[in-house]
Order: sequence, then C-alpha cells, then structure tokens
Amino acid sequence: MLKRIILGTAGHIDHGKTSFIKALTGIDCDRLKEEKERGITIELGYAHLSLPSGVKVGIVDVPGHEKFVSKMVAGASGIDVVALIIAADEGIKPQTKEHLYICELLKIKYGIVVITKIDLVDDELLELQKEDIRDFLRGTFLENAPIVEVSSVTGVGIEKFKQVLDEISKEISIRSIDTPFRMPVDDVITIKGFGTVVRGTAISGKIRSGDEIVFLPDNIKGRIRGIQSHGVFVQEGYAGERLAINVPDFKKEDVRRGMVIVKDGFFHLTKYLLVDFFYLPYNDKPLKPRIVAQFHAMTMKTTAELYFLGVEKVLPGNKVFAMVKLEKAYAFSYRDPYVIRGFGIYTTMGGGVVLHPYLKEINRNKITVDYISRLNSGNLEEICSLIIKEQEADGLSINDVMGFLNISYDTSQKILIDLLKQNLLVEDKRTKRFFHKNVYDRLSQTLLDNLEKYHKNNPLKSGINKEELLVKAGGHENLFNLVIKDLSDKKIITVDGDIVKKYDFVPGGENSVFKPMEELLKKWGLQTEEPLKIAEMLNMEEKKVRDMLSTLVKNGSVIKIKDSYYLHKDIFESFKEKIITFFKTKEILTPQDVRDMFNISRKYMIPLLEYLDSIKITIRVPEGRRLRRQ
Repeated sequence: MLKRIILGTAGHIDHGKTSFIKALTGIDCDRLKEEKERGITIELGYAHLSLPSGVKVGIVDVPGHEKFVSKMVAGASGIDVVALIIAADEGIKPQTKEHLYICELLKIKYGIVVITKIDLVDDELLELQKEDIRDFLRGTFLENAPIVEVSSVTGVGIEKFKQVLDEISKEISIRSIDTPFRMPVDDVITIKGFGTVVRGTAISGKIRSGDEIVFLPDNIKGRIRGIQSHGVFVQEGYAGERLAINVPDFKKEDVRRGMVIVKDGFFHLTKYLLVDFFYLPYNDKPLKPRIVAQFHAMTMKTTAELYFLGVEKVLPGNKVFAMVKLEKAYAFSYRDPYVIRGFGIYTTMGGGVVLHPYLKEINRNKITVDYISRLNSGNLEEICSLIIKEQEADGLSINDVMGFLNISYDTSQKILIDLLKQNLLVEDKRTKRFFHKNVYDRLSQTLLDNLEKYHKNNPLKSGINKEELLVKAGGHENLFNLVIKDLSDKKIITVDGDIVKKYDFVPGGENSVFKPMEELLKKWGLQTEEPLKIAEMLNMEEKKVRDMLSTLVKNGSVIKIKDSYYLHKDIFESFKEKIITFFKTKEILTPQDVRDMFNISRKYMIPLLEYLDSIKITIRVPEGRRLRRQ
C-alpha cells in the first residue's frame, strides 16, 4: 500500500511557515482576505506534496499568533512529522516554545527543524542561531532532529528539505486501516455543484465513497458522495491522509470544526475521562488539586474540570493522574492525546493521553491511583477486562472494544477469546455482548436471593413474574436474560411462560396448604362448587382460595374450565378419556349422551363441552360434536 504521511508546521508568528509551504509545494495556504491583508495565518492552511520515493505528503499549515494557538492545536492533531519553523533573523520566540511543547504533548515523534529567512542574515549569525536552537531542543523529541536552512525567496534548501523528509518517512509506520475510522473535522466549505465538503486528517481506519457516516457529538448521519485526497477524487480514504469528504445531505452550518466523522456503532460519547497529565516545566506556579481549564483534543475544545489524584498540588515538571469532567460530551479512544490550556495567552499548561475513554461518572472514592496505573500499563487484555467490568450489566460488544482501544477486529476478537478462556468474561451469543464474570455472578446471586425472598413472602404463589424480577434485579435486560437462560439450563430455576421460580420450589411447602383443597375437588368430581363455597368449607377468605386455585392451575394440578368452575386434573383426565373412548363407536356426541354417561346437570355439561372444543378435542357441528382429527 502506498505510504501517506502528514506534515505540519509549527512556530512563531511571521517566521515564514506559510511562505515555506508555498516554496515547497507551490500552494498558497493563506486563503482568507484578512490573512492576505495582515500577512499572518489565522486559519489552518492545507497543501500536498509527492516525495521522490513516491510517498504522498499531506501538509497542514498552522497559525503562529498567540491568539490562535487553539487552532494550532487543532491542526497539529494527526500530524506524523512536524517542521518546526524558526526565522534566522529572530531565533527562538514565545510561540516557538509553546508549539514545541504542544507537539510533545500530542505525541508527535518525528520532526525537522527549518531555519527560514537565511537570506536576511550573515553566516556568523546563522551559526549562533543554530547553537541556540540545539540548546533549546536538548531533552525534547527534536534533540537529534535534522536542521535544514532555507530561503523561501531564493529556494535555497527546499530540495534538501524534501530529501530529509523522504528519509524520515521511511521510519514512519503506516497507520492501521483496520481500526475504526475517525476523521476530526478541521474545516467546512461549500463548493458550487457539490454542496458541503468537510476536510480533515483521517487518524484511523478507512472510508469509502457511498459509506454512511456519523458526525459526533451531534450524532447526525449522512452518506458520502465523493472523496478527494491530494486534490484527486478517490474511491477510498485511508488513515494518514488529508481528506475532503463531500456530504451533500448537510448544509454548511450543520457541521463544524471540532466534530469527528466516524462509522456508526464504534464510539460512545462521554463527559468523563481518566488521563495522565504532564505539567509543563516552564509554568511558574503549582496547581491546586482541582482546576478549570480549556481542554483540546483532536480538533475540539471545551471547558473542563480536572481533579488530580493522590497529590495535594502539582508542581511544574510533574506527571500525575487525573479525572476529567468535560462541559461537552465527545468520543475518545485509549491513548488519544490532549492539551490543557488556561484562559489567557501564553498559557499551554500541559497535557497527556486518555487512559479511560468512557467513564460513566466521576467518583473519586472508587477511582484509585492503582486502578489508573493498571490502565496505563498498556496491557490491552487487562485494560479490556477493567473497562468491561466497569460497564456492569451493560457489557460491551466487539465493536465497542475496537472503538475504545482503537484496535482492529482481529485483535479485539483475540483479546475477548483469551479473556473468555481465563473465565474473566461471559458472552451472550444472542446479543453478541460480553460481560465481566464478577458482574455476571453478582447478578445471578441477586436474582436467586430475590427469588428466595419472594417464595418466602408468597408461599402460595407458583413464582414471580419475570418483569417484576427484572426490576428487582436492577433492570438490566441484556444480562438478566442471559442469567435467566443459564440458570434455567442448569436446572437451578424454572421458567414457565412469564413465571420464574426456583427449580425445587413447591407452593405451600409440602403441599400441606393445598392438600385439603385438592381432596375436596376430587371428592366433588365433575360437580364442584364455586370458590366462595370452597372458602366457607375450608374456613378461608375467598381471595386466598382464588389465589390458591390460580397457583394449582399454573402447577397443572387443577384445570380451570371457566370462571369459578375448577376440576381436579385427575377428574378431568378421566372425563376426557371417556369422551375419546365414546368416539370409537359413535361419530356424534350429544348433550344427552354426556348426561347419560356422567349423570351431570346442564350447568356443568355445557362448560365441559365448550372446554373440550377450546382445547381441540372436539369440534361443534349442527348434530352435536365430532372428534377433531389430530
């Protein structure tokens, strides 16, 4: 597969970033009238380049002015290699430092230092600037980075920069296209004849023209009409590419920078995160255990509260763990980088990576430093187990795992299979969701405890309604249904329609309460009395008698012929067999035949015959009744 990388600029205002990109590509990234007039980059600019080896380079030009650092952070997201631009006539300036720190916080690994405007200084000053730059970069990810001297006016050094970038590109790994697709939106435009076009850097996965996509956090869906990469229409877009995606379903005002394009079913919105946090050493004051600041990730920014764990204060240069509460929900993956800035200028405070991308709430009593350290371990199996456990009875699907950990289907499947083998998870094969074994066991015990309690309080009832038990067990339907099925398969409980009981439960204990009633019904044969009469004879309340009769019906001990007319099952079975035997010699059964056979009045005979019809034993015809063909 053809390698694609993203190059981004960084550096102080007016150090020649945009001019350098124009000299490199022939593309002018200053596209706003205001930018032309003021001579500074306000918005992000875009260009592209092909290197001698064939590597395709997407280029993001970021603003250098202190007021637009938030846009610089948005542009730097997804960058593979940064060109740190330092003007030869000015040297290291405030945004040079801030941009470098931001690149470190965003985990950019590769870079080239570009000294611009060399046509404005003599050799002696140029050498002094190089020495200062080396001192400044010591201890950073650019400590050993190549330095290229260029003039955007004369073109000196431009070809050398391409050669150096080509060499570095060999070290950059191709981004996985098997992980879930994500593209943070950094620009939205309208093109006549096409409609809305969104642009950004694809940071994972792949997308195809015609695919349905989702814009988060607004959760609006649309279909892709076309994709451009490096100014050319393509059928597919891949991680590591600058993409322009045509989405005519939307107006320009429907989408905005800060949204992220994904495929449905992989990512969840959250306001709560666990992170590690590095407090930049140039800060001069310690931080309190709780701060409010600007949170930047990918192309979004929002206000956030940070709660630092295990410390009374955070000193400059220290790294700690923190819980984050965002003002606006967003979708994250494990190890997504972020930046924290204050509300003034020159105020990039620090940043780090997301360690838990889907906390349900901030609970400082439950979240410990040890717990976050385990998330920080990088052991994906352990992390997966921890996050699934935290989801309690909601569980996770394999797509959820792919999105949370930013890994492929095959990797997710392997992790889940290994955890199942270790008996740490259980799988609901019907819903394809995975639950932690501890959560499964806890719900199983809760369900059995509730059944035991119900049987104790309702000894005459055959069992509890399934919906009522679901509510008592916490209302988590997916895991509840799995537990019910497993306990039933193991003959620990019995499920009869909507009624659930413990497998060995018998209403009324050893039938002691029901025995007199069953004996009375047997004694009466086919001509039983109504419940009120039964209550009088057994010295009980009518309601209790009706409840007991309902229980015996559900147990199959008693047959309900119609309202207030009940027969013992042995009596009814005898009656039914005699009727079936009658049809061996006769084709038609009349009421008179029944009266002669059983010596019962019309009061009982008619309901009995209608009940035989209802259970498909007989069928009514003008002459009487026939035996229904089985």
